[in-house]
Amino acid sequence: MPKYTGKNLETAIENGLKDLNINRENAEIKIIQKPSNGFLGLFKKDAIIEMKVVKQQVKTLKPTKKTVTTEVSQKASKQPETTAEARFERNFAVVKKLAKYLQDVLDEMGINATLEVDMPNNKRVYIDCQTDKEGLLIGKHGRTINALQQLCEFYLNNHGVNYVEVVLDTANYRERRRKILIDLATRSARDVEATGQPVHLDSMPAFERKQIHLALENFDDVLTYSVGNEPNREVVIGPR
Repeated sequence: MPKYTGKNLETAIENGLKDLNINRENAEIKIIQKPSNGFLGLFKKDAIIEMKVVKQQVKTLKPTKKTVTTEVSQKASKQPETTAEARFERNFAVVKKLAKYLQDVLDEMGINATLEVDMPNNKRVYIDCQTDKEGLLIGKHGRTINALQQLCEFYLNNHGVNYVEVVLDTANYRERRRKILIDLATRSARDVEATGQPVHLDSMPAFERKQIHLALENFDDVLTYSVGNEPNREVVIGPR
């Protein structure tokens, strides 16, 4: 289970929530060490916690099809409108505008793409880009597609749609990348178990660091934590 530190418990918890990219209600928190001011400023101790993601069942809305200029499909409920469903409709209206905005950005980049958008709930939006210029869209080490994904989240935030994760994909890149990260995490953990020395991984975005943390949360002999500041924040795998 990943460990996080802070000058007080609240700061440590905030660091964990930010690193795992989750809300507080989706976190299981264990206090390892409470903060202490020590004696006359000596022997001061930071707060240390362990945190992991609590997997929750999400009710998926029954799908219906709606078509917009970028071939967007919507999963919408056939039940009587509730507050959550009304919010879903409002959010999806913004997502359709996002699709048009992203299409314009890709056109400016010289990438001719068809966008397929799936919004299964109020927490996540999937955008699949079908193009013959996959390499240009992904970029070196995934930097271009990650930057565009972050741009999409900024767009939603600026239009009043908050706490929604955007997954931008092309040619199944995200799944291929997930398998690479899990393999990297596992091999690095074995190295730590064999040598007793921590391993620093290359810096990566928050959603990929989260995949590393989750991949190793059940390893008894190693722990994971993140160090540094964005965009150079990295995962450290160390002995427990």
